[in-house]
Amino acid sequence: MRYLKWLFYSCFMSTLVFAQQSEWERQRQQEREAWERQRAQERQAWQTQATAERERWQDMVDRESAAWQAHVAAVKKRWQDIRFSDVKNWVGYDEALNRRFSVDFENGNLQLEVLGQQNSAPEVLRKNARDMLDELLQETTAGSDRPILEDQLDINPDSRDIPGAMVERESYTAPDGNIYEKMTINIPFKQNHLRIRAAKVLPLVKKYAAKYSIDPKLIMAIIHTESAYNPKAISTFRRSRGRVGHAYGLMQLVPYSGGKEAYQYIGGRGEPTPALLFTPEKNIELGVVYLHKLGQYYYAGVTDSEKKQYLIAAGYNTGPQNVARGVVGKRDIPAAIHTANGMTPSSLFNHLVVNLPYQETRDYIQKVFRRIRLY
Repeated sequence: MRYLKWLFYSCFMSTLVFAQQSEWERQRQQEREAWERQRAQERQAWQTQATAERERWQDMVDRESAAWQAHVAAVKKRWQDIRFSDVKNWVGYDEALNRRFSVDFENGNLQLEVLGQQNSAPEVLRKNARDMLDELLQETTAGSDRPILEDQLDINPDSRDIPGAMVERESYTAPDGNIYEKMTINIPFKQNHLRIRAAKVLPLVKKYAAKYSIDPKLIMAIIHTESAYNPKAISTFRRSRGRVGHAYGLMQLVPYSGGKEAYQYIGGRGEPTPALLFTPEKNIELGVVYLHKLGQYYYAGVTDSEKKQYLIAAGYNTGPQNVARGVVGKRDIPAAIHTANGMTPSSLFNHLVVNLPYQETRDYIQKVFRRIRLY
């Protein structure tokens, strides 16, 4: 009788445990299904948001491209020599296209050009030029209240008088046939203008050099070579299939390549915008992050710090796969690292100068490592 009771109790407990297990499995399955539904909803929401962001970005690019083409066409009717901003020059026009400034950061010169009606009084033209200069001296970089041309010009910025030796006047015929009175003013920069601009960005360079373990001298030499410390720097180059690409800011980051890698490395989504890359602090941070990634990810296996610097600098300009082509003749980064580790620093540098795929990069690394000694 006791045995039957024990058997009955065992069966009862087994049934109870089985029922509990079944209920647990059912709850677990429900939780799994709910989690999968939530995950699918989040994925769909993310895809919808990403698509909307891409569409907004493309719409902005299309609208800006159309506006830019219209601007270029209007400039070509008014000005004989067409100038726009590039890596070492910052150029701007007023809305009526009767005034233009050109800032040459590499050679250290500001040129102001003013068009007036025929026989315009010199005082009128000079006042227009002075007004443009006053506006320009107030221009600041994104994220800062410090003027771009602060402590750069070799004149007293508070003086209303522009020395006569800097001023030229002439009759000017525009491409559209209209005749103007033209005044051109060339204002030189101070002799140490580049060092003054370098000093402005040095605190940011030190900040991010320490954070990402990059030699600050290398960063300064790269900025010097990329933009001559021009925060408005923009370069244009041909991409594949005839498309056009741009690099922006002090460290000349390309949004869809090195800029994107750095941006996503620190948690960004998609690509950094040109507005972000024209902000000096963000530009320097992303540029240093990309240098860090080159050293810690692409060239982590390089055993010598000097050789790693050479590869990082070359990779910053042309990409790590092109550097591999220069080292071993193919896009094989591990093979390039193995070969580099077997070379002396000087032999690797000389090899890169001769064998990198593009003349631009061969010249680039020579400039960077000549200038690194300046810092």
